[in-house]
Amino acid sequence: MSTTHPSRAASQDGWLFDYVIVGGGSAGCVLAARLSEDVNVRVCLIEAGPRDTHPLIHIPLGVTWLIRHRRLNWCYWSAPQQHVDGRKIFLPRGRVLGGSSSINGSIYIRGHRSDYDDWAAWGNAGWSYAEVLPYFKKSENNEQHTASPYHGIGGPLNVSDCESYNPLTEMMLEAADQLQFPRTADFNGRDQDGFGRRQVTVRDGRRESAATAFLRDAGKRKNLTIVCDALASRVVFEGRRAIGVEIVQTGERRIIAARREVILSAGVFASPAILMRSGIGDGAALQQHSIETLHRAPQVGRNLQDHISSPVQYSTPTTLPYGISWRTLPWTAWTIVNYALFQRGLLANTGLQAGGFVRSKPGLDRPDIQFILMPAERTPDGRMGIGHGYGLIAILLRPNSSGTVKLAGADPELAPLIDPAFYSEAEDIDDMVRALRLARRILEAPAWDRVRGAEIRPGPQVQSDGQLKEYIRASSQTCFHPVGTCAMGKDAQHVVDAQLRVRGVEALRVVDASIMPRMIGGNTNAPVIMIAEKAADMIRGRPALPAAQDV
Repeated sequence: MSTTHPSRAASQDGWLFDYVIVGGGSAGCVLAARLSEDVNVRVCLIEAGPRDTHPLIHIPLGVTWLIRHRRLNWCYWSAPQQHVDGRKIFLPRGRVLGGSSSINGSIYIRGHRSDYDDWAAWGNAGWSYAEVLPYFKKSENNEQHTASPYHGIGGPLNVSDCESYNPLTEMMLEAADQLQFPRTADFNGRDQDGFGRRQVTVRDGRRESAATAFLRDAGKRKNLTIVCDALASRVVFEGRRAIGVEIVQTGERRIIAARREVILSAGVFASPAILMRSGIGDGAALQQHSIETLHRAPQVGRNLQDHISSPVQYSTPTTLPYGISWRTLPWTAWTIVNYALFQRGLLANTGLQAGGFVRSKPGLDRPDIQFILMPAERTPDGRMGIGHGYGLIAILLRPNSSGTVKLAGADPELAPLIDPAFYSEAEDIDDMVRALRLARRILEAPAWDRVRGAEIRPGPQVQSDGQLKEYIRASSQTCFHPVGTCAMGKDAQHVVDAQLRVRGVEALRVVDASIMPRMIGGNTNAPVIMIAEKAADMIRGRPALPAAQDV
């Protein structure tokens, strides 16, 4: 690598920008679009994967095939999980422009309002629910909730009801009625509690990723440069000031320089890894990889949290649920034709169209369990299986267990060592036992009688708490919602401050799900987009949007 000053070398070949954003996922796409609105600045967005041209990306149900796609997915694996039968857990993350929003289930859920009020109460000024709601609304164009104070109209991100809902959705709602659970018409409105239909980020039958939403027009701007297939190695510093990013592209290393700021939006696993490769982390751990410590920050890579899930599943003699069988071959063929001609039908939907948020025990101030309706046979690894079935996926919304992300070495090509430490806190598996018992109650309601078959997972032989715990350890999977590894907080025990500035250095921020101090009660894509919307105003020195009133 050249010893020439990074800014001088970069300016000689045109690689000098005001802002350099590492990671073209949900947060990075938002930041690139918002920062480049100022025609007087130059912005560079760096993405490790390719552009989002693969046709499956733009089919909403494409998640079925993309979830293990070797080219468009980092395909991380956890360390063996001591409390999950020693299994390694699959941890997909998008490696493509749009990041995980290009390969996920397209669900639009924000979490519970109290989650954000907690962030503010812990000393993160400006992050209460009333203060973040305007940023959720800023990005949103909601096709259905046009008169709601909780939703936006005219934003770049299209949000809509599913194009159609499987008939089992109504059965689930009837079952909830029979057990006296409330219904909700909007999981992102005043009250999250209850069962209802989910909304999705889909536009005219096509996936609305962060890339299609925010770079559709912004990507054409002359002051925005998008560099794909470029792996960020480290942040380059002059003293303690970030002045650029070293990338590896087609086997060669080069530096992209930043006059104003470097912004890491590489995700919960990659952002802390880049910080550590740049000398920001636990000094003793960095020394093991011959990395000189620039700033001692032991919390980098700690506080990893993720949603963990386990299913209750039935078979059915009917073909009402989705499935693959000889009886549905004509319907399958029509599904393909219907989408090809009209962008309608199952392929225009997510497969997980409905669910509920419940409080599983008295005294809770918010839901602690999310249920997702599975209107299909589901294999143990989460894909649609052969035959027909249905069930509920139970998800712990705020697990107590937390883990770590560590370096395997200084080489950026090495995947980080990821240990979520699932169920390391015994309370979590106790909560999951309670969640599965509740899922069983819902599925045993009379509403399901017209499709009822046998319970195949966990199976009628699994009844005691001990048996359920064995099943949970054998069946649990992540919901792909990692957060927390560069947590925001009020003191030096946290990696970034409330302005998302990395402590101990200058001109460096982290803007992605890693800054969440605590897991939220819902899917994480919409919150990451909100975080980036808010961060863009901070970076540009603009006043925050006025807090919402009376919501």
